[in-house]
Amino acid sequence: MQIMRQLISSTLLSRLSVIIWVVLWLLVFELLLYTLVPPTPVGVKPNRFQRYLEYGSSVEGKIDRMIAPTDEATTDWVAFAGWLEPSRWQTRPSTPKTADGLLVAIYGMSFSNHMGRALVELEPRITARLIAGPSAPPNYTYTAYLLDRKPHSAQAVCMGILASGVVGMTTMTGMNKSFERPAPFTFPKYRIVENQLEPIWPKVRNLTDLRRALNDKMLWEDYIQQLQMEDSYYDPFLFNHNVTDYFAFINFMRLSWAKKHARSVNDTVYGPNGFFEDSEVIPVLRLMIKEFAKKARSNGQLPILLLFNNRGFSDHLYQTLANTITEAGIPTVSSHTIASANDPNNFIPGDGHFLPKIDKQLAQAVLKIISEHKMMPEKEPGK
Repeated sequence: MQIMRQLISSTLLSRLSVIIWVVLWLLVFELLLYTLVPPTPVGVKPNRFQRYLEYGSSVEGKIDRMIAPTDEATTDWVAFAGWLEPSRWQTRPSTPKTADGLLVAIYGMSFSNHMGRALVELEPRITARLIAGPSAPPNYTYTAYLLDRKPHSAQAVCMGILASGVVGMTTMTGMNKSFERPAPFTFPKYRIVENQLEPIWPKVRNLTDLRRALNDKMLWEDYIQQLQMEDSYYDPFLFNHNVTDYFAFINFMRLSWAKKHARSVNDTVYGPNGFFEDSEVIPVLRLMIKEFAKKARSNGQLPILLLFNNRGFSDHLYQTLANTITEAGIPTVSSHTIASANDPNNFIPGDGHFLPKIDKQLAQAVLKIISEHKMMPEKEPGK
C-alpha cells in the first residue's frame, strides 16, 4: 500500500513538473514575442506580423485599437465601411452622367459593387450609385435602400443578396460575424409582427455613437447587453477584452474557438441540402424581397434582385427564394445560372470573389433586364 502511494505521489509530481515547465516556456515565448512584435498602438495600422498575432485577440480589443478619437487619426478603412449613414452617401452620384443615360442604384456588398462596376464598363451610359457594407447581410441591404429612397433619380434599383450573408440576419453588426477582421458598422435586425417587418435598431448607429460608447462605460455595457440578446455571433470569450489578449497562445485558442462558434451559428440556418425552412431568418428574407419590390414600384422604379451564390452554396439561395421571386414578379439575376458555386475555378484564388469575367456576365444579365424594360434609348447604329 505504501509503495502504491509513493508511485501515485511520484506520478503526480512528475506531471506537475511537466506542467510547470510548459507554463514557464510559454511565458518565456510570450515575453520574447511581446518584445519582438509589440501590440499595435490605437489608430495605427498594424504591420504584417502584428496583424497575424492580433487575428485571435478579442473583438473588443481589435475595435479599441481600430477606432482612434477622430476620423483623421483613424487609419483602418474598415472603421468607416458600411455605416448606414446617408450623410456619408452624398458623394455618390444622384443623377445620370449623360442626358441619355440611366442611374442605377445598387445596394449590397462587395459582390454587388463588382457587378456594378462591370455594368458601367459594359454600358458607359449607365451611372452606378453603389452602397455596400463588408459581407453585408440582407437586413443591411434592405435598410440601405429604405434610407436612400429620396436623394437620387435612379430608375432602376438592385438589391444584392449574398448566400453566405443570410446567416448575418441573426446579427446587427459586422463585429462578431467577422471575428478575424471585425467591421464595426451596424444595421437593424428584423422580425415579423402582424405580417409587417419590424426593425430592432442597434444602440450604436454610426461611428460617432461608437466612439461615444467606447468612452462611456455605461453606454458600452448597454450596447453589449443588446448584442447578448440580439446577436447570435456574440460570445463573451471572443468579445471581451482582458489580459488574455496579450497572450499569443490564448489568442490562437480564441481563433480556433471563433471558427467553431461561427460554424455552430451557421448550422442553425444552413445545412448540406440548403437553408432551413424553419429558420427565423427565411420568412423575414422572403417578406423583405416582396416589400423591396413593392416599394420600388410605388416609387416608379424597376426593382432587380441580385442573388450571389458564393463558393460552396450551390443554387440553394435561389431554390429558397424561387417561389417568392415568382409571387413578387421581381426581375432576378442569380449567379448559379452563370457560374457554378461548386466550381472553385469561378472564384479568385484566396479571395472568394467571382472572377472578373463572371462579374461581366452578371452585368450583361442585368443590362438585358434593363433593355427589356426599355429604360434607355437604343444606341444609334455605329455608336
